Amino acid sequence: MSPNFIQERLSRAYVEAVVYRAGFRLSYPQVDDHGIDGTIESYAGGLNRVDFQLKSSTDCEFRGDEVIYDLRVEDYNRLTKADDLPRALILYAMPSDDSLWLSQSEDELCLRRCAYWVSLMGMSKSSNVSTQRVRLPQSNVFDEDGLRAMFDQLIRRGGER
Repeated sequence: MSPNFIQERLSRAYVEAVVYRAGFRLSYPQVDDHGIDGTIESYAGGLNRVDFQLKSSTDCEFRGDEVIYDLRVEDYNRLTKADDLPRALILYAMPSDDSLWLSQSEDELCLRRCAYWVSLMGMSKSSNVSTQRVRLPQSNVFDEDGLRAMFDQLIRRGGER
């Protein structure tokens, strides 16, 4: 299997673990034709949903309190739409050494490093040719608390960053 395929599957496993541990629901579209990799749903206080695009990278940059990632322009522009459909970018930052991506023992299964999230809704579209640099706050860790914060921001406050 290619390293890219393995990265994609490990990033999905990471998101699934967080979403299900938090008691949320997760679904994937049968066809990815709108740049949406999945939908997370919560039934707390009524049905709420956030669509997301999931990326994994071994070469994102950590600078100050941000994670810097170059996202394809087409993907970036899809995530900037300001409409009634909350959506986020989830980036799983993986070690550059693929032998460190996963370790397992009788006591634990460990996916190394972590994922971060950001909403790009309402940002200006990019006129770049290939990629747009995205800055994800390191405080936006995609864990149980981060997932709840993401929902709070995107659902209750209307998507403001």
